[in-house]
Amino acid sequence: MDIAIIPAFDPDEKLISLVYDLHKKGIRYIVVVDDGSTKESQKIWKQIENNVILLTHEENKGKGIAIKTALAFISTLKDVEGIVILDADGQHRPVDALRLLHSLHENHSKMVLGVRRFDEEIPVRSLFGNTLTKYVFRLFSGTWVSDTQTGLRAFSIDIVPELLKVSGKRYEYEMNVLLTCAKKKIPITEVPIATIYHDSNNSCSHFRAVQDSARIYGNILAFSCSSLFSFLLDYILFFLFVPLFNLSFIEGTALICANICARLISGAFNYYLNSTFIFRHKENRLRSITNYALLACFILALNTAILYFLNNFVGMDKALAKLTTEAALFSVSFTIQKFVIFKKKKKEIVSI
Repeated sequence: MDIAIIPAFDPDEKLISLVYDLHKKGIRYIVVVDDGSTKESQKIWKQIENNVILLTHEENKGKGIAIKTALAFISTLKDVEGIVILDADGQHRPVDALRLLHSLHENHSKMVLGVRRFDEEIPVRSLFGNTLTKYVFRLFSGTWVSDTQTGLRAFSIDIVPELLKVSGKRYEYEMNVLLTCAKKKIPITEVPIATIYHDSNNSCSHFRAVQDSARIYGNILAFSCSSLFSFLLDYILFFLFVPLFNLSFIEGTALICANICARLISGAFNYYLNSTFIFRHKENRLRSITNYALLACFILALNTAILYFLNNFVGMDKALAKLTTEAALFSVSFTIQKFVIFKKKKKEIVSI
């Protein structure tokens, strides 16, 4: 059987219509999570409680936690095959949910996204957010997803244990799910869906532009800042060391030695920033230092090889060659540090 999940916070009559339409389309197993709604929503719950499985949070915990609450419940059921998640605000059509489930079963997919077309009139903040996010996601995951912020998603019951381990309490959870799929090599299928916004500001959404964007992009922006500081230190030391080593070595060897010494110092500085402030890693320092050192050696070898090639064979200026090399290896370093070196142990605490 297939199950629909609808996380909801202070819903209106659109949720009633959505539940009714899902039943009409044949999706009869619906799990709705009341994510700490106010008393004003009680009239909504009373009208749907006989048609859904209603799970309740005593206080608002966020969309990510609400989804994991539903997944934890569903994982105890038998004969579940496919799961589809819809928003409670009426932006997702039941017919599109069925199309995602059909694609899931027909193509034996693991994850199916309902992707919107952005060639129509949509709120500026939504257009900007989606455009920025999909390119940032491509940069750091190596996977192209045309609509990273879609809330309409269908997936196989097989990957639910993995989804319960994904971090994130609010909207960042959805981005982290996609990053996990990219990391675990879980194929992502896309199905076009209708683009629905109820007004020019998408006011029915509970997405908080500043706070939730900070959650989604926080690690990436913070990592960028630490990388910038480390790069500046590395860059300055590199050009201080080059003339010093030129006194004792031939030019090509001096370039390599200067790059190695500068990277050793800036690398130690970068480890301190990332472990203490960015990823806040407190578990097994010795292991993380060892892994970071191995990564640093790998990046250093690759960095030095690319730098030497660009300067000596391509004829690129030292400064430009250094900038090009650092930019090329930035996303590689971020991905390995976030998902391998400073990976946090998952605490699977899901309240129902």
